[in-house]
Amino acid sequence: MPENNSLPLASPGVSPEKIHIFVVCLALMAVFLLDLITPLGLAIGALYAPVVLYTILVRRPQFTLCVAVVAVVAIGIGFVASPPAPLTFPILHVWLNRIISVIAVGVTGWLVIYRVNAYAQLEAVNNRLRAVSRELTEQQQLLKAASAVGGLGGWAIDLISGRVTWSEDVARIHGAEPGYTPSSIDASFGFYVEEDRAYVQAVFHRARVDGKPVEIDAQINTLDGRRVWVRAVGKPIVDETGRVVRIEGAMQDVTARKLADQAVLVSLQRFQQLAESMPITVWTATVDGEIDYVTPLFFEYAGIPGRTLNVEQWMNCIHSADKAKVLEAWSHAVNTGEKYEIEMRLRRNDGVYRWHLVRALRVNESAESRSKWYGSITDVHDQKETLDQASQLAGRLTATLESITDAFFTLDAQWNFTYLNSQAERLLKRSREDLIGKCVWAEFPAAVGTTFEIEYRRAMVEQCPVVFEQFYAPLDLWFDVHAYPSPEGLAVYFQDLTERRAAQAQVRLLELAISRLNDVVIITEAEPIEAPGPRVVFVNDAFIRRTGYSREEIIGQSPRLLQGPGTSRAELDRIKKAIKQWQPVRAELLNYTKAGDEFWIEIDIVPLADDTGWYTHWVAVERDITSRKVLEDRLRHLQRMDAVGQLTGGVAHDFNNLLTVMLGNAELLSEQLEDQPDLLEPAKLIVQAGLQGAQLTQRLLAFARQQPLEPKSLDVNHIIGGLKPMLARTLGEHIGLEFVSGAGLWPALVDPSQLEDTLLNLALNARDAMPDGGRLTIETGNIWFSDEYVRNYADLKPGQYVMIAVSDTGVGIAEHHRDRIFEPFFTTKPKGKGTGLGLPMIYGFLKQSGGHISVYSEPGQGTTVKVYLPKAGAAVVENIPADDAVDVLGGDETILLVEDEPLVREYAGSQLAALGYKVLPAANGSEALRIIRSGQSIDLLFTDVVMPGGISGKQLADQVASVNPGIKVLFTSGYTENAILHHGRLDPGVVLLNKPYRRSQLAIKVRQALQQHSSEAHS
Repeated sequence: MPENNSLPLASPGVSPEKIHIFVVCLALMAVFLLDLITPLGLAIGALYAPVVLYTILVRRPQFTLCVAVVAVVAIGIGFVASPPAPLTFPILHVWLNRIISVIAVGVTGWLVIYRVNAYAQLEAVNNRLRAVSRELTEQQQLLKAASAVGGLGGWAIDLISGRVTWSEDVARIHGAEPGYTPSSIDASFGFYVEEDRAYVQAVFHRARVDGKPVEIDAQINTLDGRRVWVRAVGKPIVDETGRVVRIEGAMQDVTARKLADQAVLVSLQRFQQLAESMPITVWTATVDGEIDYVTPLFFEYAGIPGRTLNVEQWMNCIHSADKAKVLEAWSHAVNTGEKYEIEMRLRRNDGVYRWHLVRALRVNESAESRSKWYGSITDVHDQKETLDQASQLAGRLTATLESITDAFFTLDAQWNFTYLNSQAERLLKRSREDLIGKCVWAEFPAAVGTTFEIEYRRAMVEQCPVVFEQFYAPLDLWFDVHAYPSPEGLAVYFQDLTERRAAQAQVRLLELAISRLNDVVIITEAEPIEAPGPRVVFVNDAFIRRTGYSREEIIGQSPRLLQGPGTSRAELDRIKKAIKQWQPVRAELLNYTKAGDEFWIEIDIVPLADDTGWYTHWVAVERDITSRKVLEDRLRHLQRMDAVGQLTGGVAHDFNNLLTVMLGNAELLSEQLEDQPDLLEPAKLIVQAGLQGAQLTQRLLAFARQQPLEPKSLDVNHIIGGLKPMLARTLGEHIGLEFVSGAGLWPALVDPSQLEDTLLNLALNARDAMPDGGRLTIETGNIWFSDEYVRNYADLKPGQYVMIAVSDTGVGIAEHHRDRIFEPFFTTKPKGKGTGLGLPMIYGFLKQSGGHISVYSEPGQGTTVKVYLPKAGAAVVENIPADDAVDVLGGDETILLVEDEPLVREYAGSQLAALGYKVLPAANGSEALRIIRSGQSIDLLFTDVVMPGGISGKQLADQVASVNPGIKVLFTSGYTENAILHHGRLDPGVVLLNKPYRRSQLAIKVRQALQQHSSEAHS
């Protein structure tokens, strides 16, 4: 049944089957709705039958059955739900109408299902027929291809009618066009050559008369003039009486095979001629191992008559000790087809057995894969004896090469290893099995392009021995190589020089190191100890530089040549006593140069013993400690200043607060006595005296600045490097010293002696801070102070500086001591351990030099002191002080005054009140915080920086800012602004009033603090 596979409204992606199903469902629904609105009696139910018939397009019996069932159910529903039939319509007709509709639907469904099943069976049969047809076509094509490739064709002869039939292939074999057929049987025989024609006719006659099969190999002359070999086979066909009436068969062109057989025969003849002309025995055997040919040379050797060799004769020629292995090897070769090769002893015609090498190889002789063994017998007796002698000689040579201490290997002309001894295996870390026969450059590629390859190739080209030393990185070894060429290759002897070279390098390095030392090294003979003393056998370059004596002048002389009138006899006697007991000794001596200049040395003398324990030499290491001696003198001088410094510092420490009260009250008194001239003059004298006292206090606090300086352009790294040995001894063995020099360090403009004193003082402080040991680190570097940074330091100028940082891992500085470390005569050390002048003098020296100092410390974590020195050649900008001639202004703001000194607190409160301010006094930070938290309105916090009670001025300002950010802050202190800033007490940008201060200074600072932005006060 044809399919309707195209609908106008069909979507390109919807299959025709789905469309048919949709149409069936739609039709069922339409008939069902029509049946519901139509009165009973009309034949609406019969419309379901066409819908069922339409399902034949879907070709699914199950679907048709479902539709039929649905239609029957719908007919029943319509009978119940449809409007009643007209009154005039008989009820019997209604029932018949429904029954006929059900029957129509059922019959239609059965017919559709039957038709679909029949169509499916027919389609399956057609598919099988098409498959069979394709298979037959393929078989015909394969048969045709096989005939074309094999040159095979079919023929038939009808003996009754005399008709001859050829296939296309047989026609082509005869040089005819396809479809050609001989006119008669005799005409077909006429194609055979004359010498074969009678034989062919006789074979066909026997087939016709006796019914024998046809099988011939003969030559034919083709129509195109060629002469080819053909093979024809045939079978007689008999009728019901047994008479041969037809012969059918096939014919194949076998010209190529025939020519190959002829070539094999010719080749065999030539082979035998060649074999018999050779000086060795040649033999052949069948694939099964039967000997079928042996050249006459063997018969002459063995004395066997005739030219045939049977198995018994062959076995009689073999030595009885070799027969078993010969038979086993030959049987294995015959069974597996593997190459046959064996040495055996064969008896000569005079009864003497000689060694022979017997070889054989199985070869396929023709296209039919007929195999044959071809072998040879070679007399190797003389060669074997020579090899045995050579083997014995080689064994002796190998034993000799294995016993030598040198590593040895040989290379052939292609650079392949031919021999290695065990020593070479050990040094090269490769076995001989792994290297023999392999190229040296492939196995040791790291040697390519190095001295190894260059010298080896030069030896081979020039045929001359070469000797060299070279390092081979992959093995991490130095080799001493001797290579000797020959026409056959290269013989190489080599030794491991690594340890020897390392020892030599160590000696050279030691000599170089000693020659480069700044310390003097002297080696003398062990004796005589008494005068004139042991003779000098070695001095380093440092000795020549320091003493001025040349090696020629000192070698052979006694070191006592350097002693003079200032040399301590007690130290010399102590040294003499130690060396008499062959004991090492350390001492400090004053020696003299060749020019007579004095210099101090610290000398260590130790004896040297040989392998027997006998002392043979003395080694003396001398360090120049002249600079240290000078610094020690300076240190003693500083210590002598301790008494004066302590007395002066005790007076100056608290004098600032007293001067503040005295100056303030004297000024107030002067103002009140302006109308009493007789009393005003004494009041002014009090003010003048107070000012002089304040100046004296400032001079005491800046004590270290009052000293002459000789600044020079210095290499700071060099200065520190020169001090390093002395610093190490000053610190002691329990403290480590590390120097980290900055790269590209600028030269510094500074007094060298004062710089050395500074570093020594810092090292001493660090040593005292690390009684249990630790580490002192000295670092150098370049730094640039910007305008913004130096704005917070009155005596610091912007520009380039050289930084020296001295860091220790000691106990650190307590917080309540940090703001006093630069005070003259102040010290946290126990009595007798410090003068209190170290840091103040450093501070004064740096300020006088235009430098700077900062200290960073945490208790238990250590301390870092950073010294900043001006760069040599840097421009200096003069600091012009501000004019103090300004008007005194007051105000009505509320000021919280925090001062721990009662007299200063009382004086400051009265002065502020006189200026119109409302003053709230507090003795410490805790009291000030209580006032702040009471809610009183406060405009300015005026606080001392350093106060007892656990809350400093900076901490108080921070806590007040957290409660009331709008309060301005003014700090006051008896210390300089720079010192406080660099001790971490205040941040840059704050307002600070230094003690002692006058009323005018107080008024100016208060107004400055009140007028500045609050964010600046706490930033």
